[in-house]
Amino acid sequence: MPMIEMSRSDDVAVIRNLSVETFTQTFAALNTQEDMDKYIADSLSPDEIRREIADPDSAFFVATVDGVPAGYMKVNVGDAQTEKMPDDAMEVQRLYILKVFKRHGLGAGLMRAAFDMARAQGKTRIWLGVWEHNDPAIAFYKRFGFTQIGSHDFVLGDDRQTDLLMEAAVPAQE
Repeated sequence: MPMIEMSRSDDVAVIRNLSVETFTQTFAALNTQEDMDKYIADSLSPDEIRREIADPDSAFFVATVDGVPAGYMKVNVGDAQTEKMPDDAMEVQRLYILKVFKRHGLGAGLMRAAFDMARAQGKTRIWLGVWEHNDPAIAFYKRFGFTQIGSHDFVLGDDRQTDLLMEAAVPAQE
């Protein structure tokens, strides 16, 4: 039975393991090992994950299937957002599902959790960055009403890439 819960401060190892495995599954075939290793060491280290979990402007959600961690999402408000945005915005910075658990509704469940959290906090829009070459993710976000509003650089190791910035309105209570 799938479950989605907000993470706790002691979930560092679970979130780090999910972060590294899902990021590698998603991007390793399209990037150099050196760039992947550098990004993981810099951005997904245990200390960095611990710092992010402790940030009051960030929240992590973990999706599990029969008690097995299957995916996660990180959302940011205020100064934790990776781009300066108005106070009515929330960022979905990361949303990843392990390959074996894709197509089971976990991504949709996590996205619904983001919209619920945004609504509860009085936010009117959610935005995110998605790699311009990640067609499955772009299609997924479009199904939730996201449209492109711009782009920004994303540095993976030593490789400067382009993320599309996408935004969706937070619907009234569903």
